[in-house]
Amino acid sequence: MIRVHFILLLIFLLSCTSEKRTLTDVDGNEYSVKLFEGKLWMTENLRVTKTSEGEKISFYYPNSDTAYAQIYGLLYNYATACTVCPSGWRLPTNEEWDKLFALASDNNAGNFKDQNYWDEVNENSSTFSARPAGSGNVEGHDNFFGYKSYFLSKTLDDEFAWTYILEKGESLTRKASQHTTYGFSVRCVKD
Repeated sequence: MIRVHFILLLIFLLSCTSEKRTLTDVDGNEYSVKLFEGKLWMTENLRVTKTSEGEKISFYYPNSDTAYAQIYGLLYNYATACTVCPSGWRLPTNEEWDKLFALASDNNAGNFKDQNYWDEVNENSSTFSARPAGSGNVEGHDNFFGYKSYFLSKTLDDEFAWTYILEKGESLTRKASQHTTYGFSVRCVKD
């Protein structure tokens, strides 16, 4: 009998101390989140369609196909990306992206790629689960769907936005400045 009470007490204590590891946006989409080096990050791409005030926003569907939104998230231009993270969350800076990718001491992008969505062997040991959503643009340029993940940074380079890129067949992450009008994946961090 004492053993049963002890087990019930242990279960109760563990359930009271567990931290919520999800985030819900204004559309009701739920995202998994994870603590990396003391900072909470989303481990899924944002897919919200309006601001927290209910205003519609502009975005791109991955590969211009609505069917991909649930799996790959939506793609946002820089101005929109700076305003759509749920309350208490925001777009990460270059410094925060650099710290995240430094978790893989060898800068191995495979530690961050969701193994179910890349045609290569990946560990996804970080459980960051990047998926190759490509980019969004209206100028007819290749969107690299299925080949690249571009993650927006809050940090600007003159009139360009920094992105962090994971590519099919490439073992290293890299960063590059991009046009602020193109659409890219968004991961938010908690303030």
